[in-house]
Amino acid sequence: MHLTLSLTGHGFHPAGWRQSSAPALPGYRAPLQRAEAAGLDAVLLGPALGSPALLLSGGTDAVQLDPMPLLGSLVPHSQRIGLGAAVFMSHTEPFHTARAFAVLDNLSAGRTAWCVDTLQLDQAQADFAHRPSPPTAATRYARALEYIQVVKQLWDSWQDDTIIADKASGIFAHGTRVHRIDHVGEHFTVRGPLTALRPRQGRPVIVQWDMSAEGLALAAATADVFLATCLTLDEAQAFSAGLRAATAAAGRDPAALRTLLNVTPILAASTAAAEDRAALLDAAITPALATALRDEAGAGASRSALRFTGTATALAELMTAWVAAGACDGWNLRPAVLPDDLDALLGELAPALQRAGQLRQDYVGATLREHLGLARPVNPNAA
Repeated sequence: MHLTLSLTGHGFHPAGWRQSSAPALPGYRAPLQRAEAAGLDAVLLGPALGSPALLLSGGTDAVQLDPMPLLGSLVPHSQRIGLGAAVFMSHTEPFHTARAFAVLDNLSAGRTAWCVDTLQLDQAQADFAHRPSPPTAATRYARALEYIQVVKQLWDSWQDDTIIADKASGIFAHGTRVHRIDHVGEHFTVRGPLTALRPRQGRPVIVQWDMSAEGLALAAATADVFLATCLTLDEAQAFSAGLRAATAAAGRDPAALRTLLNVTPILAASTAAAEDRAALLDAAITPALATALRDEAGAGASRSALRFTGTATALAELMTAWVAAGACDGWNLRPAVLPDDLDALLGELAPALQRAGQLRQDYVGATLREHLGLARPVNPNAA
């Protein structure tokens, strides 16, 4: 079973900050190190909240640190666990994203993941005044597909054996092994090559979670990992089968895509105690925030995670059963309250999965692709 942990602020429950033991600006180093000690595949950083109405309600944690520099700051504080960061595609450029992840992947010895954020928000659009009005959904997803294609080409613009540093011959690098990409498309014109070495993994792991029809088509064509939200076993089985079929239709091997299900656990020593805790969290939602949440649900906003209320043992049994039934390849944990829920998730749930033989006792591979059982991409320029 593959297991990742999403980290953001004070947790994923809208009122989690009111129950959290952390200060207004929580730390990320300790949760990362605990997740690594528990043998998780990766920690994924931001974003947590998708609706401007939620942020503007004033009743939820609105402090969202930029995931990219945060990832860079965490690299030296871990050795084996993967590190993923979300990049908001609508207001970034593929060259900058490709270069940042190439550098971080090499610095981390091959442990990074690019979390592709295709969310389009009017509030965020207004914050970037240099951009025109929001495009149509079709245009936005066409741009996203081209963006990812350009990034992959840039990662491959350096062959793995470009740098030889041969002091005897005086040759530091083979210039013939660095390639321009000369991409000219509808949305981008990028000559290349990248001004950074090819990533240690060849290409960092690409993570997506957009469950719209357009988002699923994009994932089928480009993703390595998909974070899905399904509320029942039947729904998860149908979703996983559909995504595999779409991936095959896109000309890719379905075995090259990992599907993880989002879950927000509210755990306690007994089911009754967990239900009491969930009730306290829900009661802490302010009226303004409750209105924003209702508006978001009424607008058909995507569901963020399956909510599980109970014991760590019961959750471990559910997670194991769903994986065995072919509903998913693993789970993405979205703690309700951070850092408080880590005791139950990493101190109780993870050991229960390890005892059941569902979670590694120790890392075998070195890179995130190896943790996930994904092959290192072949560089087409080296053929």
